[in-house]
Amino acid sequence: MSFCKVCASTLFCTRRDCVCDICGAVNAQEQHDSNAKTDTKEVDAEGVNTTEKNKMPSMFQQAKNLAKSVYAHAANGAEKVPENIYKSRIEVCEGCDKLSKGKCSECGCFVKMKAAWGSEECPIGKWGRYEQTRGKCGGCGGK
Repeated sequence: MSFCKVCASTLFCTRRDCVCDICGAVNAQEQHDSNAKTDTKEVDAEGVNTTEKNKMPSMFQQAKNLAKSVYAHAANGAEKVPENIYKSRIEVCEGCDKLSKGKCSECGCFVKMKAAWGSEECPIGKWGRYEQTRGKCGGCGGK
């Protein structure tokens, strides 16, 4: 089995090219052949296979997750989070071992998009949905 050089997902090969089912990148057959010969596994400090650790959900599951997110975002009035919340979410994601080339390997979402939408939450609970607070005065958002 061979993996894409762009996003590390499984490749589907024809006689000439191998096409990634996740990002659509075309990997040359020579690259595929060399990958098959060097069947090496990357292992982290704990001895866990990192290729399996950050394996993306299937394309069907990713499409399902995206549809659910888009629906929730539209139902929420397409509300985006304030810049400080967005930056905080991105910081959390950048420090997470589930982040792989800009995507979350738990749900398959593009992290920069998901972090910006108020209706979204981290699939493993590191940050939640954004709910705008009114504060004591009832309108400024301060406490």
